[in-house]
Amino acid sequence: MNVQIQWTRKAIKFNGFSISYLEGGETEKYPILFFPGWSVSTEPYREYLDILAQKHWVIALDLPGFGRSPCSRCLTSYQTYANCILQLIERLNLDRFRLIGHSFGGGVALALAAAIPQDIDSLIVIDSTGVPMNLSDAIEGRFAELPQQIAQLAWTPLLEFVKDFGYNLIFRTQHLITGAQIALDEDLRPWLSEIKAPCLVLWGERDCFTPIEIGYSLTETISHARLQIVPSGYHEGCIMQPKTIAAITLNFLSSIELTTKINYESSST
Repeated sequence: MNVQIQWTRKAIKFNGFSISYLEGGETEKYPILFFPGWSVSTEPYREYLDILAQKHWVIALDLPGFGRSPCSRCLTSYQTYANCILQLIERLNLDRFRLIGHSFGGGVALALAAAIPQDIDSLIVIDSTGVPMNLSDAIEGRFAELPQQIAQLAWTPLLEFVKDFGYNLIFRTQHLITGAQIALDEDLRPWLSEIKAPCLVLWGERDCFTPIEIGYSLTETISHARLQIVPSGYHEGCIMQPKTIAAITLNFLSSIELTTKINYESSST
């Protein structure tokens, strides 16, 4: 039985952009910051976020330039997205937190984790970007995979997904184009050795859009990273298989907490 989470929608204005976010769940020391994928807001992820929020405090962002987070200029790199989020982190007085990012949001999470490694408790990237992709291969994979995903999606997240994409396509067109260029061209690997937190690289077995080779490359580049492949999973696993992805997420976070507790107790004796 799903527990109904009381979410609060908030927004903070900065110089040239705003960040809208959902906040809710069980208050704890280290909150989770969640970043959605390219062209969508947090809304299609609500079932996944609801499950996480039963045990954790969750702050789920609409990335600048998408959804409810307007931005006066196009951000041209993962680092510029990370710089915007750093201003939010400072405003919220967060000194240590967990990061979860899906797809394009995974690339943003990687850039942020590399920029402030001392503040990151753990990192999960799901079917992430961050390694250059070939345009024709990405388009071919997307068209091959998307009809199979749509056929399996529940109506509510599917409608939210379509609504988000349509809104951003009409009103945030240049942000979509620039974001796609970042996802296709930018290579984060030269900076990923800076990441010190335990990292889970989570990938759908049937993801044709961001191929599994990207997952292997990220795992090889990030210290303390491990790859887990989701059987029969597609690119939008957080939306299509929220219970499965949430269970893996919670298991990983629990393992981090247990390891931290054991190390603390060992150092105290």
